[in-house]
Amino acid sequence: MPSESSRPATARRSAGITDRGVTVGDNAVVSQIITPLRRYIPVGWFDWEPFAKRPKSWWPDIFMFLGFLALAFFVSYPSWLVRLDWEVRLWAVDANDVEWLWDLAKAGAELGQARTVATVTLFIAIWCALRSRSIRPLLMYVISFITLASILGMKHLLGRPLSQHPFALEKVSPEGPLLFTYHPEGGGGIPDATAFPSGHAVNSILLFGLIVMLIGGVLPAWARWTLLLAPPVIVLCSQVFLGQHWLSDEPAGFLLGLIIIRSAKRVAWHRIPLGPLKVFDPATRRTILISTLLIVGVMITPTLHLIPALISAAVLPTLGLIWLWLSIKAAERHGIQEAAALEAALEASAPAPMIDAGAEAEPEIPIQPSDSRR
Repeated sequence: MPSESSRPATARRSAGITDRGVTVGDNAVVSQIITPLRRYIPVGWFDWEPFAKRPKSWWPDIFMFLGFLALAFFVSYPSWLVRLDWEVRLWAVDANDVEWLWDLAKAGAELGQARTVATVTLFIAIWCALRSRSIRPLLMYVISFITLASILGMKHLLGRPLSQHPFALEKVSPEGPLLFTYHPEGGGGIPDATAFPSGHAVNSILLFGLIVMLIGGVLPAWARWTLLLAPPVIVLCSQVFLGQHWLSDEPAGFLLGLIIIRSAKRVAWHRIPLGPLKVFDPATRRTILISTLLIVGVMITPTLHLIPALISAAVLPTLGLIWLWLSIKAAERHGIQEAAALEAALEASAPAPMIDAGAEAEPEIPIQPSDSRR
């Protein structure tokens, strides 16, 4: 049996595995942690690309928007849908006396809570950005997340009372929870009538859809379908059981969430021109850190009171623009320095003209006098 020293040397499997020039070492940590994960996180997956098929037609989006308008129409007057909302809410008053069901529904409603799911989605986007050395995953996240601000404005504009205190609401709005009534009594401690559409329902579609777009390529099919289908169903049952929303608020939120996530899938995030942001590509860890801090500020802004929110909305874009301007200037200076260094290196490496010391100098040709002097 040949000894260890006599065995022929073979190339290690990890010798060719590099992360843009950084070799992955074949040590105990890699063999015990990285290797088992290669089934789910392929070693060659460094160029991030969203896991999504571009929708082929706008017709589903149009029909979904028409469905949302139909729901809004039927809850704008004392219709059969308003009566159904009221009956389901009264059922929930009697049904949620079971304590363990109440606790279970509270946990399920968190799947639509922005502060919970948006934070998890942001961490996944940061992981993708660090893996791919690109700000594109963060760019997709923040642009898609900002659309939730339009949903918040729509909720305030439509002004449907919340469902937390139905009996107090019945005294001021006997016709039911209609749009454009703006009665705050239905919301209890929440001063705004912002029931329609359900923001939790929008979040359960949009944010979990973004998670699948970010890391769907490393997940099995059953996990992707679970992330897409389970949260909306759980949020619907939980919020209706807890009385946090009227029944019709939920499908209205689902329709808007589907429209937004389908719009996100239409963008080729992995090759979209970055414009001025190209100065951040490839992204360093400092770039990703500063981007994350700005995104966290954007996420916190809607939770603040009016004056602090307005200040934050003005300060954060200003800081971002200043950072972009400084980065562009630094990139220009770095480019000038690299060009100067390259030029100096070319001059230093240029061969000097060869002079043969043994060769005789060519005799000078005497100047002949012109014919005019003759």
